[in-house]
Amino acid sequence: MDAERNIIIAGGGTMSARMLILDLLDTGEPPAFSVGELVRAGAAFGIEAPGIRTALTRLKAEDRVRAIARGRYTIGSGGAPLQQRILGWRTRLDLRRAWGGGWLLAIAGPLERADRTAWRRTLRALGLEGFAEAETNVWARPDNLEGGAEGARQRLATLDAAASLCVVEAAGLDAGRAERFPTLWPADARRAAYLELAGALDRSGARIDAMPLHAAAAETLLLGRQAIRAIMRDPLLPDAFGPADGLSRLIEAMNRYDRVGKAIWQAYLRG
Repeated sequence: MDAERNIIIAGGGTMSARMLILDLLDTGEPPAFSVGELVRAGAAFGIEAPGIRTALTRLKAEDRVRAIARGRYTIGSGGAPLQQRILGWRTRLDLRRAWGGGWLLAIAGPLERADRTAWRRTLRALGLEGFAEAETNVWARPDNLEGGAEGARQRLATLDAAASLCVVEAAGLDAGRAERFPTLWPADARRAAYLELAGALDRSGARIDAMPLHAAAAETLLLGRQAIRAIMRDPLLPDAFGPADGLSRLIEAMNRYDRVGKAIWQAYLRG
């Protein structure tokens, strides 16, 4: 996932041609779009046809999208792992398991930092997997997800983290770290942001029918992408770190909003 596609928990944002194409294809519904549909989608954001075509050409070269017929495109192999992850937003909470008090540590060194591009991908992957920087060269997260260290290694690998990154299970932290590590994630602020975003989804859903169709399409995509990316970046912490009701309510609100957004985009693309 490119840096420009980082998850935004709150606030607005602009939409580039590249972001738009990837966002539409990442949903998997429909699984493919024609160039004409992508151009029409771009018009909702004031993006002109040449910008859409240029972005599409570059994404094809990166294998992020691929042609399945003349002038019709779907997600490419380079984008498939992220797409599968995004498609799982509805069941995100199911990845958690009971926490026994153990930790996962990801330890980096000069080898992982040698290539700046690879290091940026590694940092992005660690963030997406809920790791927080605990101290110099050490990232930590509670060991409460399916698969333990091996599962974390596999998920990090699909997100293009450095293959040499050391990921281990840890127990018996000293008293200082045992007290400090749980504070690495601002649980109260995250919960408040989720509840605010859930409210924004419901308010948008209530007024969207009164908006011009192109404006409604743009709003549902921008707001929906904020919500899904917030859900997918949640670190899925144990309940001991704070209640998960904020994330649950955001997922419920996004489920409702997703139905509204899909109907609007179907109508908009039909012209």
